[in-house]
Amino acid sequence: MRAFMKGIGSLAILAALLFGAVEVVAFLARYVGHQVFHGVNPTVAAAAVTAMATVLVTVFTLVVGRYVERKKAIEAEIRASKIPVYTRLVSGLMRTVLNPESSNEDEVAQFLREITPDLITWASDDVLIAWSKFKREAQVLVSEDTVFSFEELLSAIRRDFGHSGRKVQEGDLLALFINDIEEQLARRRAQRGRRVRTPES
Repeated sequence: MRAFMKGIGSLAILAALLFGAVEVVAFLARYVGHQVFHGVNPTVAAAAVTAMATVLVTVFTLVVGRYVERKKAIEAEIRASKIPVYTRLVSGLMRTVLNPESSNEDEVAQFLREITPDLITWASDDVLIAWSKFKREAQVLVSEDTVFSFEELLSAIRRDFGHSGRKVQEGDLLALFINDIEEQLARRRAQRGRRVRTPES
C-alpha cells in the first residue's frame, strides 16, 4: 500500500510536470511560429505552428516516457538485488536470535562482517537504521529485548518491499516463530509501565 501511494504521488507529480512542460512547449512553438511566419497567410501559419507544436510535444513525451521506463527498470533491478540480501540477513539472524546457545561467535562475527557491506549498498534507509540499532542493542540488551529489536528490523524490511504494516502489531511477527511471545510481551509491557511510573515516584 505504501509503495502504491508513493507511485500514485510520483505519477501525479510527473503528470503536473508533463502538463506544464506541454504548455511551455506550446507557448514557445506559438512564439517562434509567429516570428518565423510573420506576414505569411494566417491559415498556413496556424497549420505550421500546430504541426511544429505537435512534433515538439510528441518528442518531449517520448523522452519523458523513456526516462520513466528507465527509472522503473532501475528500481526493479535494485529490488531484485535486495531480495537475496534480505533473505540471507533474516535467515542468519533467526538462527542467531532463536538459538544463541548454539551459535558460534566466530561464525556470527563472520556473518556480520559479510552481510553489512551488502546492506550498506542495497538496504533502504529505514532498514539500514533498524539494522544499526539492532547491532548496537544486541551487544548490551538481554536476548528477550533483542528479539523485539529484531522484529523492528523485520518490519522495516517488509515496508521496503511495499507492505504498509499498519495492521501488524508488536509481537505479531515474532509470534510466527516464538511460542512464548505472549509472556514476553506481558513482561515487556510491565517493564514499560515501571519505567513510566518511576519519574513520578
